[in-house]
Amino acid sequence: MTIDVSIVIVNFNSGQYLKNCLESIYNCTKGVSFEIILVDNASTDGSFEKIREDFPSICGLKNKENLGFSAANNIGVSHASGKYLLFLNPDILLADDAISAMYQFLESADNRVAACGARLQNRDGSYSVSFGNFPTLFQQFSDIGFRALYKRYYDRKLSISPPCNFMDPKPVGYLSGADILIRKDVFQKIGGFDERYFMYYEDTDLFYRLHKAGYQSWLLPQVSITHIGSATNDADGSFNYSKYALMEKSKYIYFAKNHGACSVFWAKTFQTFSLLFHVGKFHYSLKKMLRITWLPSSEVSSPRRRGSRP
Repeated sequence: MTIDVSIVIVNFNSGQYLKNCLESIYNCTKGVSFEIILVDNASTDGSFEKIREDFPSICGLKNKENLGFSAANNIGVSHASGKYLLFLNPDILLADDAISAMYQFLESADNRVAACGARLQNRDGSYSVSFGNFPTLFQQFSDIGFRALYKRYYDRKLSISPPCNFMDPKPVGYLSGADILIRKDVFQKIGGFDERYFMYYEDTDLFYRLHKAGYQSWLLPQVSITHIGSATNDADGSFNYSKYALMEKSKYIYFAKNHGACSVFWAKTFQTFSLLFHVGKFHYSLKKMLRITWLPSSEVSSPRRRGSRP
């Protein structure tokens, strides 16, 4: 039997979120044939074993250590047999047959359209970042505060997390890694996820390579999916420095790879000015944030507790 969609989910101690995600997939998806490939990044909460017991038809793969989001997804793809790949976070919830809607869109689209994604929303129905423009030094410069001078242009052409103020499908720069439907042959053609990214910016880098190869990626705002996500702050309300460090590391890998080594210096410089100008707005240690910003990428360790992308 030919499989339409291979759903790849990376798990790391996701517990009840993952169970709810899988139940929503089975309850809502009616219009396509699919398989689910669960890649576990050495979870310690028993979630992988419990899911394998509750959902025996799932293909379960357990890594001996936390390999990160990119590598785990690539492992899942190596076991996929579907025409399309759907990368989903374990904290995604479907309310209707969103997978079929995305599948039908790509089936009817021009071959230049390689991927699509849904409009993500938070549990309260508010908008969650679903797409963005590719990061540039001008965007980094604008984020110091200058974007207020050209807000409309910034939102349309520069912002890596713009508002979704349109209702018809349209091509965008990158799609959020929380839900991506992509042609499997194209994904493999461009080399899959770059495993230098432990987590964050791996989706941006993937879509940048798609763009350079002449493909388009579309957001479908009429298709809505709930993304529970994770907070910027830790459980006690303090700033999540480990998340910030990992995002900074990935950002500078992206700039070095796609814009050259010199761009990393300027990206860090602009980030420094941004931190200085906004220190009063956020509750963080400026000294610690600056130290993280200027650490060599090799010194920013990948948190072993993380493995599925928030």
